[in-house]
Amino acid sequence: MAVRISVLALISVLILGGLFVILRPDPNETSPGKRSLGVEIEDGNMTPEQISVHEGDKVTLNVTTDRPLEMHVHGYDLEEEIEPDEPTKISFEADLTGRFPVENHDTEAELGALVVEPR
Repeated sequence: MAVRISVLALISVLILGGLFVILRPDPNETSPGKRSLGVEIEDGNMTPEQISVHEGDKVTLNVTTDRPLEMHVHGYDLEEEIEPDEPTKISFEADLTGRFPVENHDTEAELGALVVEPR
């Protein structure tokens, strides 16, 4: 009886250990990193429509546009004048989580969104 309990305990420990190894998060996904993302604005549309990053990431948006505009990321209060044929870098730390509209301040039209996922 004692041998049987010991064998069952050993099997349980091995199964739980295996599950821990298989299901543990990737360390690269849990640590903040540097993210450099290309954003194109053409005919009033932003590509990609949604910019997704994680909380704590240091983000650089490399923005190009086909016409002059003032890009504004709500919640982060990032505003930048962007001219055609002049790629513009917008850098910030993603320290607020949630969904934040990205708009053309000149026309007050929403271009897309910044989504910052919690870690």
